Amino acid sequence: MTAEDAQAVQLAREGYDGAWPVPDSEPAAHTDKLPAKVKVVEWYFSAVQCTYNGSEGEWISKDPPVLEGLWRRFVAFVQALGLTLKAIGISATVEQSLDTDTHVHFHSYMHFSQPFHRKGTEALQPFAFEGTRPHVKPNKASGKDFAGAIRNGHWYVVAPKIGSLKQWSNFEPWKAYAVEGWWLDNMLKAGKVTRGTYLELAAKVNIGFQKRLMDVRASERYEKELAVHAAIAAEEAKLQAQLFPMSDFAEVDLFVSYFDGEARFRRPMLAIVGGTNLGKSLLAAAIMRRIGDMIGVTDFLEVTVEDSDALDLVDFDRRLHAGVILDGVGDALLLKRNRETLQGRPQASKGAKSATNVYAYSYSFLQRAVIATFDLSAANLDALLSDHWLRNQKNVITLNLSGPAYNIPTRPTHADFTAKTLPSLSSASSTPARPPVAKQ
Repeated sequence: MTAEDAQAVQLAREGYDGAWPVPDSEPAAHTDKLPAKVKVVEWYFSAVQCTYNGSEGEWISKDPPVLEGLWRRFVAFVQALGLTLKAIGISATVEQSLDTDTHVHFHSYMHFSQPFHRKGTEALQPFAFEGTRPHVKPNKASGKDFAGAIRNGHWYVVAPKIGSLKQWSNFEPWKAYAVEGWWLDNMLKAGKVTRGTYLELAAKVNIGFQKRLMDVRASERYEKELAVHAAIAAEEAKLQAQLFPMSDFAEVDLFVSYFDGEARFRRPMLAIVGGTNLGKSLLAAAIMRRIGDMIGVTDFLEVTVEDSDALDLVDFDRRLHAGVILDGVGDALLLKRNRETLQGRPQASKGAKSATNVYAYSYSFLQRAVIATFDLSAANLDALLSDHWLRNQKNVITLNLSGPAYNIPTRPTHADFTAKTLPSLSSASSTPARPPVAKQ
């Protein structure tokens, strides 16, 4: 076909197409989607835990007979359900909800001889108790872990947890299965059992009991210490507003000057001597805070000594403490007997020394302050002035308080108030006074 023929054919095609009417617009595309396929829920398990929560009626009753009746009906329900589903073991409990004292909930655990296998939205209808549908948690363990998971599941339900009121089981612990120690550990860590219950159960497990007992005792000792420190801090915060500013003493300034950052072979101790209720301990604490600001350590240790000959410094930590206050020392010679350790020489000292030194600890007062307070009833106070070592200010700086260590603000007297409110004689009226009237 020549070029002329091809052009003629094209013109003829265009004429043919133009003879047909053109629609106003293209038809809309089909947008209707096919209905999504509904996913059918399928349940397949050989063991299951169910949790039942109710928010009205008997579930929120405080009447013991009412709760007892609810509990009995629940036990009868799980027994009948277990019979229907061919359950090998059934456990049930009723617990007080920890968030409120007017609400209870139930737990049940079952494992079956034949797997539970049903489909559909009503598959779990058999587990509904008097209209209350449970939260269902199937056991997903398999293989060699399956038997252990079943035992752990039964144990979690019947264990005497915090809030547990009643338990029932035909698959009892220590009879149908052994209780593992790590089950108890997990429950304690989760706050499900008290320490007393934990130890009682751990004693029945036997294995590992000594370690668990030591761990609990250590935790209790530590928490008791925290409670003491918290109570002290709270009380000190309340008393802070009632503290008076401390007076200035040349002996204190001399003592503080030894903590200027210069290296020294030793530093003197400060002995504060005075009668009762003069603020000796308050002054010592104020000095410690002042030194702490200089050396960058804000805390200090305070040890009540009294008549003890041994210094208990096991809690001293130079990373935290600017020094130690030996409060209420009963004998001035204690400073001399312990001079090698209290003067802050660049050496380590041992505390709680014994034949074996099993419980010995190391400490050093290098660049740390030592302040001792003495009541007037302390023994050998005269040695602070007569003993050749104690009276030397390079060893002990002694501050004798004859009055309060703090400045007491002066309160205005009645005379001050009168002078401010009544006019003085010079400002009175200049009118001459009337002469006295002579007696008749």
